[in-house]
Amino acid sequence: MKLNGIVITVAAAALLGVSLLCSADKPKDGKKKILLYSESLGFRHSVVARPLSGEMAHAEKVFKEMCDKAGYEVHFSQSFHDLKDIKQFENYDAIVFYTSGNPEINRQAMLDWLKAGGAFIGVHATTDSYRKDAETASGGKSTGWPEYIEIIGGAFSGHGKQDPNGVTIKIEDREHPATRMLGEEWIVVDEIYHHDRIFRDKIHVLMSVDTKKTNLEPQGMKPDGDYPLAWTNTYGQGRVFYTAMGHREDMWTNPTFQEHLLGGIAWALGKK
Repeated sequence: MKLNGIVITVAAAALLGVSLLCSADKPKDGKKKILLYSESLGFRHSVVARPLSGEMAHAEKVFKEMCDKAGYEVHFSQSFHDLKDIKQFENYDAIVFYTSGNPEINRQAMLDWLKAGGAFIGVHATTDSYRKDAETASGGKSTGWPEYIEIIGGAFSGHGKQDPNGVTIKIEDREHPATRMLGEEWIVVDEIYHHDRIFRDKIHVLMSVDTKKTNLEPQGMKPDGDYPLAWTNTYGQGRVFYTAMGHREDMWTNPTFQEHLLGGIAWALGKK
């Protein structure tokens, strides 16, 4: 990799926090091009933490395997410098966020790209981004981004303990590409997010916690509460898919989760 004329190895790139992007040109074989962007400010989830050895993070490795099998060209970045202008966004058919805090991307460029027909996918911690004012990677201050919260469909507000007995998820839309493989319910062991500023009247909820079949105490949930875990939204011509799953390493290697995520990506790219 070259940075300002200096050749940088993959290991050094990871240590310096720069991206692992390859050529920015559109693939000539017609493959859809996807970026997994996982910059974390504040809390960094272990699945997207790159080891000091310079290897890719666990989620990046698994996601590459998933995309290779699905026929997508995939790229990775943990640097906001790769999303600073509209041309950088336009390099990709879909952009997957696994972020936290307020990365210093070009906000207007993202909105323009999405409105023009981009596919935006959020995984797990993505709803923990831009929900409040926060410190930036460069040491400055960044304001919250209300329009982002409306687009992604909700804001992280907390989570309970991970229950080894699992949480029962009821599937509200059994025909959607992201959930049609799940049947009536899906029992998972993962970190279950709570959200506020949920826009149920604007988003299309695909699945949520079944409060009648789940032990609510370790989750800190209420019997009459509403806990959506995956949904879709639109913005202009763009499609938005979010799943709250994906905290744990073993969730990423779970074939059902992989089908769920790939189904959401396919829908965001235009599949019915």
